Amino acid sequence: MSGMSTLTVNWNKNTYTVPFSAAAGVAAVKQSIQDQTGVPIDRQKIMPKTKKTWKGILKDDFDLSSLPATVECLLMGSAETHLIPQTKTVFLEDLKEEDVAKAGAELPAGLVNLGNTCYMNSTLQCLRYTEDWRKGLSAGKSSSQFTSSLDSAFEQLDSSIAPVPPVGFWSTLKQQYPQFGEQSQRGGFAQQDAQEFLNSLFTSTALSDDASIAAAFGGEKPDAKVLNGAQGLTNSMFGLKMKTVLTCPEAGDAEPPKHDTAEQNVLQCNIQGGVGAKHQIDHLNAGVMLGLDNGGEDVEVHSEALGRNALWQKKSRIDRLPKYICIQMMRFFWKQTPDNADHAGTKCKMMRPVTFNERMDTFDFCSDRLQAILKGPRDKRAAEEEERASKKLRGSDKKEGDEDVAMEDAEDEMDEETKAALAMSLAADEPTEKAGPGLPDNFEGIYELYAVVCHKGRDSDSGHYTGWVRQDGDNWLVFDDDEVVEKTTADILALKGGGDWHMSYLNFYRAIDRTAEDKKREEKEKEAKRA
Repeated sequence: MSGMSTLTVNWNKNTYTVPFSAAAGVAAVKQSIQDQTGVPIDRQKIMPKTKKTWKGILKDDFDLSSLPATVECLLMGSAETHLIPQTKTVFLEDLKEEDVAKAGAELPAGLVNLGNTCYMNSTLQCLRYTEDWRKGLSAGKSSSQFTSSLDSAFEQLDSSIAPVPPVGFWSTLKQQYPQFGEQSQRGGFAQQDAQEFLNSLFTSTALSDDASIAAAFGGEKPDAKVLNGAQGLTNSMFGLKMKTVLTCPEAGDAEPPKHDTAEQNVLQCNIQGGVGAKHQIDHLNAGVMLGLDNGGEDVEVHSEALGRNALWQKKSRIDRLPKYICIQMMRFFWKQTPDNADHAGTKCKMMRPVTFNERMDTFDFCSDRLQAILKGPRDKRAAEEEERASKKLRGSDKKEGDEDVAMEDAEDEMDEETKAALAMSLAADEPTEKAGPGLPDNFEGIYELYAVVCHKGRDSDSGHYTGWVRQDGDNWLVFDDDEVVEKTTADILALKGGGDWHMSYLNFYRAIDRTAEDKKREEKEKEAKRA
């Protein structure tokens, strides 16, 4: 945001207009509010009218450049000067619960555990903050009882500060998927797998109507070329188009590779390690690559060239990226128990610690075709960063904006033919295809972590699930059913496993527009220099 913006402050049933510059910071805004209202800075509690601006009380280190040109807020606090109030001050406790929730003045609502429903509660809290998917869900909620009850549960959470019992959705879920209503041998509902619940939910939110898709993409449904095979709401938001290649080393060139494509909404991280293990997976990226390579195992397929079955190498790569990616940490596995009387086997949990980063680069996971699309923006960024570093080393004394002015002067002197040639040259650097629906034109394949479903315990049939969700910047919340606690990014990155503490099971990532990030940073730096 550049130039002056306006903060509309509602206090004491009066309205005040406070112009401000993002470069001046929150302290200057509070000083202006004090000058107009008489409320001392240390008594001011400034809350947004809508949670899309900032969460809770405005903090002194908040980046004002992220705000729109006009912002409306509520001011809580008493004036030091003896101004004659026209009406009584509106205190937080006097607001309706819905207004308090929307303003973000209190921590968001949790979900009541209805009996071993923590797997459902934690997953819903993560999806609650998947904004584009939720817009599509709301637009198509009349399509079925399932989507209607799910959207209603989200709306209840958004308008409440007290824990919400998701009775309506829970009833609909059991009706559509009876396995989630199974009873345990100890009594009560049996614990279920959060990934199995997510898969069922994704299946039931595959809304294909135009209104749902258009709402998810900001009001207009993308054409078939942009969707690139994605079908329905969830698949267009989370769907990965996978390209699989089978090769037969034994047959060599006599046997051509077999190609196939498939759609999936979850990416798997294969976890292996320990004494005697073929692969030692310590990081999410390595586990994802191992999963894409079929766990490092060959598959037996008939070879026409050899006239018999042979071992083939199977490798999959992403050929279309989505705006959101869910990665399942493959911690649960079935262990055969031949020595037991029932020979039924048991479901075990891989406790091995697997680290993950706040940001994830998907380039190595992609097909050659998709890497070619991502390469242009990535190379451009690398060149720009190299040029900036070079200028810094040279100690350039050019003033800010000199290059822009010189370029404008040069363009003024160009004839039309030269301008057209320059435009074509610049356009050649832009990708001709998008990496996936809803992604920026110059997408580089970088995602940021915004939600995690964690599991605590030794197996999936017991233990406990919690949902961890980013609010803004370094601020996170952990939803432990009806209890909500504030956390930081450092707490999230510690969820790597290795013991009986909470460990990540479903990691949710969202695409980053790094070009937009760069522009925002540059504008902030320019305003800071002008101030």
